[in-house]
Amino acid sequence: MFPFSRGIPPREAIPAQELAAQAAAVLAEQPDDVFQYAPIGNHTGDLALREELAKLHTADPERIFVTNGSLQALDLLAAHLLRDTGPDVYVEAPTYDRAVQIFERHGARVTGIPLRHDGLDLDVLRERLAERTPAFLYVIPDFQNPSGVTTSEDKRRALVGLAEEHGFVIVEDIPYRELRFEGTAPTPLAELSPGGRVLTVGSLSKILSPGLRVGYVIAEPHTVTALAALAEGTYLSPAPLLQAVAARSLAAGLATSNIERAVRFLKPRHDAAVAAVRRHLGEDALIAVPEGGYYVSVHLPVPTDEKTFLAAAKEDGVLLTRGSAFYPGSAAPPAGTVFLRLPFQALTPEEFAAGVERLAAVTARLA
Repeated sequence: MFPFSRGIPPREAIPAQELAAQAAAVLAEQPDDVFQYAPIGNHTGDLALREELAKLHTADPERIFVTNGSLQALDLLAAHLLRDTGPDVYVEAPTYDRAVQIFERHGARVTGIPLRHDGLDLDVLRERLAERTPAFLYVIPDFQNPSGVTTSEDKRRALVGLAEEHGFVIVEDIPYRELRFEGTAPTPLAELSPGGRVLTVGSLSKILSPGLRVGYVIAEPHTVTALAALAEGTYLSPAPLLQAVAARSLAAGLATSNIERAVRFLKPRHDAAVAAVRRHLGEDALIAVPEGGYYVSVHLPVPTDEKTFLAAAKEDGVLLTRGSAFYPGSAAPPAGTVFLRLPFQALTPEEFAAGVERLAAVTARLA
């Protein structure tokens, strides 16, 4: 079986032994603290962890709000941003399906804006903005999940300009930003908007460990305070043990060293995945050549519907995520194609190539 389904970090990209040593040190030094509720008023997260995250992003610790993974950050942000505004949320199409589920659970009316090889289709976005101003625009600007697209510098500046012109907030989700294999990183959206129009959602899951369950929001202090109030009524206390381990690990430089290790490990898999897609599915199928992250994605012309294609692929041992799930509302892949997200991070080059070759064979068989 070839599992083109989940974007979980490979074991080789998690410094498990080093993390275990940091956890042992925390347990030896402060067991009375980490097995108790967090102190009252500490709902923004462990101070040492916020200070380390602030160093990582050159930010003020007062602008850091720590959550139990980035999905909880999105959940609390959606509750906060949709509370006093209209229900409209604009997202990339395709986009991260779990984010859409969270926004809709909070009553959002989610509209997908077509995603091109270099970011959102700005013409379509301007048309939508002429009709309605959203509460916020959600983007994954670096090595996007699911497409692998990186938003260009020009489009980043244009997005910030539109946010300021129309008065909406941009939520940039950056779980893969540090996993760059080639090219030059564009300016982060938050740096282009000193007035606070951009809220940044980050995570340690892909650069250190998903098991630590550390996500965070970088925002203005008044937003951090509002999110902390929501958090207190949602889960009462952060997780002191995990946050202490994360803080100590960051202070020891584990994130920096692990990013370097992960990039060295993943780049050959990335290069082989791009080559395999070009060889077996064709250059035109690629949505973009990713410069980092976990995903290569394609719009694959098929002679049948998505359900039939996925079932045929499964019969041939290829497990795929339903691509239409990444398209919210009425958004959809181009006619006559299926959208396929192909994670390469957990497969050897040989496994990935064999899986893509089998996909090509499925397409030919159904023709």
